Amino acid sequence: ALVVAGADPGDPVAALVGEGAVLDLAGLADADGPGAVPPAPAGGPADLAYLACTSGTTGRPKAVPQTHGALGQMARWFADRFGIGPGSRVAQWAAPGYDAALVEAFAALAAGAVLCPVPDRMRAHPEELAEWLAARRITHLQTVPSFARPLLAAVARRPAGAAPLALRRVLLAGEALSADLARAVHAAWPGVRLTNLYGPTESILATAHDVGPDADGATGPGAVAIGRPIPGRQVLVLDADDRPCPPGVTGEIVVRGPHVTVGYVGAPAAAAAAFRPLRAGSGAGPAAGRCYRTGDLGRSRPDGTLEFRGRRDHQVKVNGMRVEPAEVEAVLGTHPSVAACAVVPVPGPDGLTARLAAFVVPVPGAADAAPAHWRRHVGRHFGSTLLPLTCRPVEDLPRGAGGKVDRRRLLARAVLASPPAAPAAGPSQEGHP
Repeated sequence: ALVVAGADPGDPVAALVGEGAVLDLAGLADADGPGAVPPAPAGGPADLAYLACTSGTTGRPKAVPQTHGALGQMARWFADRFGIGPGSRVAQWAAPGYDAALVEAFAALAAGAVLCPVPDRMRAHPEELAEWLAARRITHLQTVPSFARPLLAAVARRPAGAAPLALRRVLLAGEALSADLARAVHAAWPGVRLTNLYGPTESILATAHDVGPDADGATGPGAVAIGRPIPGRQVLVLDADDRPCPPGVTGEIVVRGPHVTVGYVGAPAAAAAAFRPLRAGSGAGPAAGRCYRTGDLGRSRPDGTLEFRGRRDHQVKVNGMRVEPAEVEAVLGTHPSVAACAVVPVPGPDGLTARLAAFVVPVPGAADAAPAHWRRHVGRHFGSTLLPLTCRPVEDLPRGAGGKVDRRRLLARAVLASPPAAPAAGPSQEGHP
């Protein structure tokens, strides 16, 4: 069978194709180009299993084909790595349009576990999800960091004597994981094993890292490691000439392997750019399957563990300094009255520099849940240079099908106010990367 899923509700691509049926992609596929899809629907390892759209957070969503072999390998690894089997109860938090939903489903069902789809409304209501997790005795939960924070707050507000949660494994993916959130997960759920997952839709997943209660000893709001490559994936950090970066030096994350997708359906130009082979003599080692250039930035530690350092195309200039908005977001999220938040860059009048707009879901009943407190908190870490121009309280953050924050919709909401008359007190910005 072929599963075809769209990136957002209402996308006109959702179908199940039975044996012997004809796959019709409405003329999207270029049969001879880099966007050609594998044969379908025979069901062999090299044949097409599904077609999923990227989340579109880095541009227009692109249709990504993937094979039975890749999905099967990932489902087996997922179940083995995270101890899924008879007696496990796996929450399917990801919406059907997200490739993680397929991995969760096949890993659970093939291993003899119980699969429990999360009702749609609960993806925006952490209080309801907390009660649902307890009532369903969920043992395995995968979600995104921006939702994990309000979920932790909802769990903390449950009344004394409420049914305990049965969670054994928490998997966070899709967004950068900060050290403070990792420590908060362990504090809320002692004994739970926490794993940070990284990987684009083009390779399903790429790396995994088990995070301890001390968040690897990280201090401040920095993101924890994304770990080491999973089986069937080679993950490189390369410079502009495709040469491997030494430990501690930031470069582009490139994923290679037999389970990297063949390209994008109907988008040969985008596929040619993203799946460009490494340059001859790059020193990156022998080819290991297809090569995907993620556009993500990373660096390796001396022990080979990888760190995520943001997106190449998300860095913006604020007051003449280059910054990743996620850094500001991570600091803002540590304020005790912030249940969830997102920071987006808004183009300035000259179109070259940017200003930051923050959207905050306050903790219900928090006394210091006010924009002035939030801006002052950011100012203590960054000084006035990177203060959000606006901090707007919102009831919830818009999310796409994969559960990640939809920053394009947030950008459309942003209404810029005049710069503050006086900067908040705080340390100098000098030396901040």
